[in-house]
Amino acid sequence: MENTFKRLLFKTAFCCMACDGHIDQNEVDEIKKMDTNTTYFGDVDLSGELEILLNELVKNGKKVVNDLFEELKRVKLNPVQELLILEVALRIIHADEKTDENEIKFLNLLRGRLDVYDEIIIDRFGRDNLLFDKKYSDDVEISVNEYVKNIELPKFKEFADLTTSLDLNSK
Repeated sequence: MENTFKRLLFKTAFCCMACDGHIDQNEVDEIKKMDTNTTYFGDVDLSGELEILLNELVKNGKKVVNDLFEELKRVKLNPVQELLILEVALRIIHADEKTDENEIKFLNLLRGRLDVYDEIIIDRFGRDNLLFDKKYSDDVEISVNEYVKNIELPKFKEFADLTTSLDLNSK
């Protein structure tokens, strides 16, 4: 996998982690597990990418989520890459053992940006309620802008609060 895709994969994990308004330690731990046990993020400097995303979150708020969806609309991914994006999102959503409505909408909008066939998703993940609970195309009609306008991202007073709570250096 090339670094551009790996950074997109990490950005997906980050946005998925933040979209419910709370960044749970279990979600951070799941990213660490993926980094340790897979090549998903490979040569990407997670601390550097995290710093970029956190700065963007502090500076521009919800724009970080909107930018992810715009990037997914622009790039051409193969089916394997699209399945990896869904896998990372599902792992983050399930990490804290709580499913928020914003996470479901995020996943549906994410699914709406991908071209992989439902049959391939079912073969890979089964009929996961989060992926097939609603028609993802219905949520895409709602529009990413409407979703982003309504989500509540975690609020941090300072960048230091973010980096302390999201320490990815300790695996």
